[in-house]
Amino acid sequence: MITQTWNSISLNESNAMVRFKKKLHALKKVIRLWIGNDKRNQMNRTMEIKSKLKDIDKLLDQLGANDDLLSTRPELLKQYHDIQSVETRESIQKAKIKWAIEGDENSKFFHGMINRKRANLAVKGVMIEGEWVDDPSKVKDEFHDYFASRLCDPGIRHGVINFNFPNRLNIDQS
Repeated sequence: MITQTWNSISLNESNAMVRFKKKLHALKKVIRLWIGNDKRNQMNRTMEIKSKLKDIDKLLDQLGANDDLLSTRPELLKQYHDIQSVETRESIQKAKIKWAIEGDENSKFFHGMINRKRANLAVKGVMIEGEWVDDPSKVKDEFHDYFASRLCDPGIRHGVINFNFPNRLNIDQS
């Protein structure tokens, strides 16, 4: 299609670069039309497959299992998933192209979001013995004391099991 369109375009332009630019512009229009038709056909095919799948599901619910229905359904599902995977790949490709073109234009926005989240998650104060304290040094000291007491070495403690085991070894088993 592209070669045919390229060869069919004839321009009466003396400048080769201008002629090349105009040919590319005309080719771009043809490609856009082709892509639009292809997307419409793909969308119609997707709707047709969904409709057939709904009909098959209704028939399976009403009539029960049928060999024709059971063999047709997986084929339709495969076609549907193939179309979806093509659309997903196209979306990924478009996102990569957009990121390559725009670059880090949104980095200021994302850094602002991260900084706002960090500010919202920051501890602004604590309750000490029923009193709200928001002085940073006192909050820091309270955190230090709390975690120091929670994470200190408990010392050597031997666990004692206070449980009667119902099964004991007799002399022959030991």
